[in-house]
Amino acid sequence: MLITSRKNPVIAGLRVLCREKKERDARGEFLIEGAKLAEEAVKSGLEITGVYAAAEALEKHSGVAALLKKQGEITTITAELAGYISDQKTPQGIFVTAKILDKSEISVKIKGYKRIVLLDRLQDSGNVGTIIRTAEAMGFDAVLANDGTADLWSPKVIRSAMGSLFRLPCCQLPLTELIPELLNEGFDVYGAMLDEKAQKLGEITFGSKNAIVIGNEGNGVSAEVAALCNKKVYIPIKNAESLNAAAAAAILCWELRRL
Repeated sequence: MLITSRKNPVIAGLRVLCREKKERDARGEFLIEGAKLAEEAVKSGLEITGVYAAAEALEKHSGVAALLKKQGEITTITAELAGYISDQKTPQGIFVTAKILDKSEISVKIKGYKRIVLLDRLQDSGNVGTIIRTAEAMGFDAVLANDGTADLWSPKVIRSAMGSLFRLPCCQLPLTELIPELLNEGFDVYGAMLDEKAQKLGEITFGSKNAIVIGNEGNGVSAEVAALCNKKVYIPIKNAESLNAAAAAAILCWELRRL
C-alpha cells in the first residue's frame, strides 16, 4: 500500500500522534521514528500496531526493513510525507506505532520491585529520557512519573531514552497515591532535596527497597510529595547552587546500584 497525500486520515493521525499527548492517551499508542529505535522496539517485545516507511529508508536500512516486515504489512509513504509526520528537521523515514504500557501492570509488579525512580513534575523531556536511560543502566526496576511531568511517550523523551523506555517499565500516575503504597510495601522513599538538614549521600545506609524522588528542575520536589517521603537525601556539592536533574538522578542511581 502506498500513501501519497497529506489528506489521508492515516497520515493525519500519525502527525497528531507525534505531537499531541491527548492523542497518545486517547489511542493508547505512541509513535517511534528511526531505524535504530524501530529495531529496538521490535526486539524489546513491544506490541507493534503499525509500520510506515519511505521506500528510500527501507532500501537504506534493509536489515531493519526485513525485521519490520515480520510485524505485518509495511505501509509505504513518500519522503515528503515522512517530513510532514516527523517533528525532526531531518526525518529518518521509518515510523512504528506501538501500545503504551498499561498502568495496571505496574501496580501488580510493585511488590517485586527493589529500586524505583519517581519523577515529580520534571518539565525537560531530555532530562526525563536521560533519567530513564540511566535508571535502566543502573539496574532499576521502573521509572514512574506524576502527571505534571513531561509526557513519557513524546518523541523527544523516546529519543533521549535511546530504547530504554521500551524495556524498563515506565508510566505516569499520581505520586500522592503511589508513595503511600510504596511505604506500605516496605520501601524507603527518599526525596532528593537541596537541604543540608537531609541525610547526606555517602553517609546513608540504604535498606533493601528504595525509591528516589527527583523534583522539578526549578522548584525541586513539591511540598505535597515531600511531605509523603519518609526520608530525604542531599547530594553535597561545592560552588554550584544545584545539579541538573538528570545529573542528580545519575549520582543517586549509581549509589543505589551497589545494593
